[in-house]
Amino acid sequence: MKKKMIVIGAILVLIVLGVVGYFASLDLKQGVILRKEVDTIGKLDITKDEIDMTIKTKGDYAVVEKTIKEYLNTYSINIKETMNIMQDKKMAEILTADNYKNDGPEFINSKEYISKTKTDFNQKMELLINMTSEEKMMQEIESKNLDSNFVELYRELMLGEKMEEDLKQMVKSLEEASVTINNILDTQQKVIELLINNKGNWEVKGNQIQFSTQKLVNEYNNLIGNL
Repeated sequence: MKKKMIVIGAILVLIVLGVVGYFASLDLKQGVILRKEVDTIGKLDITKDEIDMTIKTKGDYAVVEKTIKEYLNTYSINIKETMNIMQDKKMAEILTADNYKNDGPEFINSKEYISKTKTDFNQKMELLINMTSEEKMMQEIESKNLDSNFVELYRELMLGEKMEEDLKQMVKSLEEASVTINNILDTQQKVIELLINNKGNWEVKGNQIQFSTQKLVNEYNNLIGNL
């Protein structure tokens, strides 16, 4: 009887070890899949490429994967929209002879465009810069009520050494872009205001604007010189 109990005990131990080994192997596999997915995203150009939103892992790993992909996808969408604003051809056409002729002297469309573009652009930039902060990133996973091990896994994947360096560079680029675009829009606004306030003292001939006084020529050129 004693020998039978020993045998049964040994069998149970083997079963337990087998189950533990199975889940450990499964856990390891899920971790590998997750890291591969994040590595794939890391190689994308999120200003152009699309993120594969298919969730490849299971369980809590899937929660981590989904959180990472949704966060980076939202970031990607917003940065693409921001770049569309920056590359809008209409922005480059505001201070042209054609626009002066077509929208002057009241420049209703130009004023509306500058105001809306500035608001939209700065809202997007504020969102993007906020999304690159560690606090904002961690809020996303902390709201999922996961075990601390998975929270730390998320932190490692989203805020690892390479990712942290990439984010710092991204913030720097965003801030530089913000200064450049706001300078363009501010200058455009000042030029349009100058033309509105001095309607009757300028006209467009061919592809050039001409003023009735040297003072206005100097004011206009000084503003244009800020671009």
